[in-house]
Amino acid sequence: MNAPSYSEALEFAIDRSYEINLDMLRSRNLHLDTHNDYLVGTYPPLKAMGDLNAERLLTQVASSIDLYFHIPFCNQYCTFCHFAKEINPSSERVERYLVALNKEMSWSDAALAGRDVETAFFGGGTPSFLTNHQLKTLFDMTNQRFDLSRAEVSFELHPSLVKHADAADRISTLLRGGVNRFVLGVQSLDWNILRILNRGHGVEEVIQTVKLLNEMGVENLSLDLMYGLPQQTLRSWYDSIIGLLDMGIEKFNVFPLMFKSTDPVARHLARGRYQFAGAKERIIMHFMAEHILTKLGYRHGPIFYWTKRSQPHSVQQRRKYDSWNDNNLVPFGVGGFGYMSQCQFYNEADLDRYLSRVEAGEKPVWRGVVLSQDDLMRRTLMFALRSSGVLLSRFEREFGVSVEEYFCRELEILREAGLVCISNDGVLSLTAAGNINSGAVSLLFFSDNVLERVAYNDGRITDKRTDLLEKHDYSPAARYGSSAEMQAVFR
Repeated sequence: MNAPSYSEALEFAIDRSYEINLDMLRSRNLHLDTHNDYLVGTYPPLKAMGDLNAERLLTQVASSIDLYFHIPFCNQYCTFCHFAKEINPSSERVERYLVALNKEMSWSDAALAGRDVETAFFGGGTPSFLTNHQLKTLFDMTNQRFDLSRAEVSFELHPSLVKHADAADRISTLLRGGVNRFVLGVQSLDWNILRILNRGHGVEEVIQTVKLLNEMGVENLSLDLMYGLPQQTLRSWYDSIIGLLDMGIEKFNVFPLMFKSTDPVARHLARGRYQFAGAKERIIMHFMAEHILTKLGYRHGPIFYWTKRSQPHSVQQRRKYDSWNDNNLVPFGVGGFGYMSQCQFYNEADLDRYLSRVEAGEKPVWRGVVLSQDDLMRRTLMFALRSSGVLLSRFEREFGVSVEEYFCRELEILREAGLVCISNDGVLSLTAAGNINSGAVSLLFFSDNVLERVAYNDGRITDKRTDLLEKHDYSPAARYGSSAEMQAVFR
């Protein structure tokens, strides 16, 4: 491997960072400070949702669907994680959850019959927390209801899996169950950072997990890597990337650390407990990764996703960002969010409420919203910009209106700031500066109506450190404002 040296990668990244005019972007509200920045996971976001009749979800199910299964169990509480989880539950609790998961699946049997399953994703939490017997139970019931034989089936692994004597047996069970893509949460190869994050694994577990997967013939493996972590330096960031490249990893999910007031790491930031990269340093880390991976023949997929393969990074990510509302994401499990029949919705995020509602025979929808035509256009634009871009002619065919007419004001602002461009073949895309500021770009496309609903529901939250709406709202809307306000909230 002929990777760029640390000094070369750093010099390149510093030079590129000068292209990002932070002062100008801040003056135009197009750069979100570190504690305010967040990607749009759903649109409209959770704080803009209300009550939704679950039956509405079954009225216009698409012909092809994507499935998500949430496994909310972990061995430890990672300081940056805000997804629904329970730490070290009893085996009885896990078994009860699997029974509920199966019962929730039965609710939509008739509506989903005959639909082509394009992707299935098992996330968490820590899905690999399950014992081998529990994994068999999970995949037996899943395969009884869905034909996964032609689907991309992804499963999240934790590196601590290799500490178990039956690690190979568990992976064999997953492979027999239909898993053909694994996602390994590494985050860093710096032991001190892993300790601060309370990851529950070290570098050796990462090495051994990758080795075991290779030995068992796994060919589709993506690794999660994060920058902006506590005590992370430019050097340790470089070393983590190179260390994983030395292992032969061909797919990366490279994310910046994002803060939520419900997470311990946010309080660490507010209280100055550890050193965190500032905005400029995070930009340099972004360009270091880009330079190293590009030099070694990796291609950008959707924003933050890299692959050395000729095929896309993953079908799941392509479907998420580029399907333009014609796919349905069907979630099962506590805290899962989905998109069905032009509705964005969340399942109950509290495990006890989820269990009681499913056991009572209900679909455990917590909150949701039926999208208007305006919502659909904005959702399409936000997601497609983070991937292959918006083909202007397709947008006009789908919605009967020109992007440049409907979003004239927003596009003028973004063009003048250098955050978007339109190619000769009519594709609206983010620039390098736009990629780095994609949260702010998305926020610009939020409708006034959605922002008003977000503000109303946000204003009713009494404690942002514990509130479930705050914890599970994946958007930059109604964030914390100034650093002083953030410190007050996070303390």
